Amino acid sequence: MDVLASTFSYKELNLLLFALTGGAANDKTVDAGASCESACPIIDEMDHLLDGRILSAKDRLIRHLNNHLREGLIESGMFEHLAISGEASTGAAELQRINQQLDRWSCEIALDSSEKTELKEYLLRLPRSAWVAMPLTMWRLRRKLVSTS
Repeated sequence: MDVLASTFSYKELNLLLFALTGGAANDKTVDAGASCESACPIIDEMDHLLDGRILSAKDRLIRHLNNHLREGLIESGMFEHLAISGEASTGAAELQRINQQLDRWSCEIALDSSEKTELKEYLLRLPRSAWVAMPLTMWRLRRKLVSTS
């Protein structure tokens, strides 16, 4: 299996996760790690030993994408903002700054060819309205997910 790294923006990761979960809210609990390490096979094996189940390839991919999204939220300061928003009122300027950081944030994710193929299949299942509403984003994502074997 070829493992190739691709760069994804926060918006692209959200869209891929939305496609992968079928548009449903992801209610699976995700471990507290903020990197690829918590989606690696060793951690999955430990999870199996601790709770007696093996994660499917789709669930591992969901966990992996969620970890990267969490990483973006941490790096942009959104987690800190959410933690203090209940205690003190933060200004709209601070929220706008955080959103701008999320818009600029991206990460490199190593995906093997089967994961890319699976993500591409789920992306293509999104309704036509997604392709009409954001054609450039959808085409870029599709191009990133084409396996180059």
